[in-house]
Amino acid sequence: MATLPQLTLDFNRKIKLSNDGGELSSDTGEFLFREFDEKIGFSKTLAEHLNLKDNRRYYIHSNENLIRQKIYQIIAGYTDDDAADQLTKDPVFTQIIGTDALASQPSLSRFFRRFDSQSIEELNRANQELIDKVHQFRESKVLIIDLDSTHSDTYGDQEAAAFNTHYGTVGFHPLVAFDGVTGDFLKAKLRPGNVYTSNGVVDFIQPLIDHYNEKFPETTPFLRGD
Repeated sequence: MATLPQLTLDFNRKIKLSNDGGELSSDTGEFLFREFDEKIGFSKTLAEHLNLKDNRRYYIHSNENLIRQKIYQIIAGYTDDDAADQLTKDPVFTQIIGTDALASQPSLSRFFRRFDSQSIEELNRANQELIDKVHQFRESKVLIIDLDSTHSDTYGDQEAAAFNTHYGTVGFHPLVAFDGVTGDFLKAKLRPGNVYTSNGVVDFIQPLIDHYNEKFPETTPFLRGD
């Protein structure tokens, strides 16, 4: 059977014909997200704010790359950590993360154990800095803060998980706040599953309102609660 060797075309030396298929990926759209990441300094901002208590003496994958990998896996629809084992040599993901191979599922699982209440607050500050950049760019004069609670199912014996009668399932009952106009995520607070909807609302939302009053005095904040 005849095969097509790799040939360089004379009219355009950048184009090569080959029959081996090369390195293929169905996730090339991730490059656009990575470019947007670079434009707004998304990964850079996370790295500046996040300081995990890392006792590893030797490692291949930095914490910054691990969180970047997890975020890009979610964007591409690979929500389970196990997907990392199938993507380990994916040509798109390795270019986006900047490593020869992706971290494995066990590496991701160990990564999440390094988070505590302080690191969660650091992520909140990183998110606020990014949201501020976008808010300033849009020159928004009005901010509608949509406040609500939601439910997150848990499996196994997780700390603070409890049965919620309204949702009829076991899990957490976090508070969440979004920009009601743009849908941008503003803030979240994890709570036990059996906490009443409005518990802790004032302490949760007051710092957010104070932040916008101080940082963007020209913006009028409105609060909309479910």
